[in-house]
Amino acid sequence: MPTITILGGGITGLSTAWYLAQRLPPTVGVKLIEGSSRLGGWMRTDKRRAGGVEFIVEKGPRTLRTGSSREATAVLELVDDLELRSEVITAPRTSAAARNRYIYYNGELNCMPTGLGSLITGLPPAVKCLPRGVWRDLTTAKNTPMESSDESIHDFISRRFGEQVDDNLASAVMHGIYASDTRSLSARALLFPFWLADRLGNKGMLRGLNRVAKVSRARQAQFAKREKLEKLALSNRRTQNTGFWETIDDSSMYSFRHGIQTLSDRLARTLRSRENIEIVAGQPATAARVGSDGYAEIVLANGRVISSQHVINTLPLHRVQELFGSSASNTLLDETPYASVAVVNVAFGRKNITPVDGFGYLVPRASAADSKALGTVFDSCALPDQDGGADITRLTVMLGGPRFNELFGSPATVPKAMLEDVALEALRNQLGLRSSPIDVDATVNASCIPSYTVGYIDRLKAMQSWVQAQLGGRMSVVGAAYGGPAVPQCIIHARDHVNCHLNLNDLDRPQNVSGLQEIIDGFEIPR
Repeated sequence: MPTITILGGGITGLSTAWYLAQRLPPTVGVKLIEGSSRLGGWMRTDKRRAGGVEFIVEKGPRTLRTGSSREATAVLELVDDLELRSEVITAPRTSAAARNRYIYYNGELNCMPTGLGSLITGLPPAVKCLPRGVWRDLTTAKNTPMESSDESIHDFISRRFGEQVDDNLASAVMHGIYASDTRSLSARALLFPFWLADRLGNKGMLRGLNRVAKVSRARQAQFAKREKLEKLALSNRRTQNTGFWETIDDSSMYSFRHGIQTLSDRLARTLRSRENIEIVAGQPATAARVGSDGYAEIVLANGRVISSQHVINTLPLHRVQELFGSSASNTLLDETPYASVAVVNVAFGRKNITPVDGFGYLVPRASAADSKALGTVFDSCALPDQDGGADITRLTVMLGGPRFNELFGSPATVPKAMLEDVALEALRNQLGLRSSPIDVDATVNASCIPSYTVGYIDRLKAMQSWVQAQLGGRMSVVGAAYGGPAVPQCIIHARDHVNCHLNLNDLDRPQNVSGLQEIIDGFEIPR
């Protein structure tokens, strides 16, 4: 039986297997290999019981965004196809969690502006630098380092808007998304439209956005047919289960009643029901090679050899290096750091104990001396339905990121009690919570988020060349290290790779596709 092998059973690997299952006939096999004993990767929901109450805690990602982007739509369509509609719980656009997000600055929670009304009511101290930054960009002559193909987010924002805008605002946002420092993160990779506007414009970044819009329209024209078909399919889909889609339209974010792991669990269960799909867990791949018949071979820890017409590799970069040994060397593999994050879930035995309502707060670089935390999520406020009506408040404190080793030592050896004490201290100092919680539980997610550091796009091109040279052209890559680390980015990358880039009608020939070309093209600088 012709076979496609997927390496990695996180959300990318599971999504890839799902999309293959929609397109392949039962005469083509799919084998998904996961080295650990559980599927879902960093999507992990635990059940806890304390104070006579049972509740859930999220150890990784916790919510999904709604909206009209391809990424958001792809996840919603997957939820629909998996018949998880009745499990979905939402945060309405009018909810405090949708409207209120905070930055901890000068010892206080500063509510981020949500519209022009904020100009009337007054900007909080953390944000007062922003109007000055806008004026600076509009009045400062072009100072783009045109000889460079990239720069850090810190350098870019400081050059155009002033250092305080990065120290107070951008650094906090990047702590929340990437758990990394803007002084090392790539402006080209993570702020591409703004970085490109600065290069294309003659009178500042903001004025250059019009030119970027033209470039974007020209690029999207090549995908006009795909976009038209996707919109038609979505329109037809929305005629079914209209109540679900109307609820989504009125919401800013969502998850599932029993936690985000509901999505990965349903994917795994559905895939296991297919006769042509085999999931192998607890057996890491130990070698990859070309067999005597020219097909790709994956060797597992128990000695089993799986022969495949094609391999889709969703492993993190450090695992790719381990798998391919001395041949795995290119700048993306060698120079991409991963951030480690400690997640400390804290539960209190009564409702509404935070001084403000909202999604939570982030800590910028400007407040680093006052906080060991990256931020805190108000879980019970964001999705109160997950509390199940219990008299409880759930919070999640994030620690570590760019300062993990500096503050706590090695992620492998840091005492759990230390992290829990630091989290409770943060809640006392930053939220004034002095009552004793009913439950505290710390988990270290070591090397969980790839850092898209300066020069990332050039290194991605080097990775493409390396991938195309592996396993006789029978391997491609998908995952958080390439198209973005968020769950929706992983899912859309998997869908596009299966539906648009692989030739599933001719698996006997090497595919000779990396999985990276469309991503790389999206960051090209117009000439």
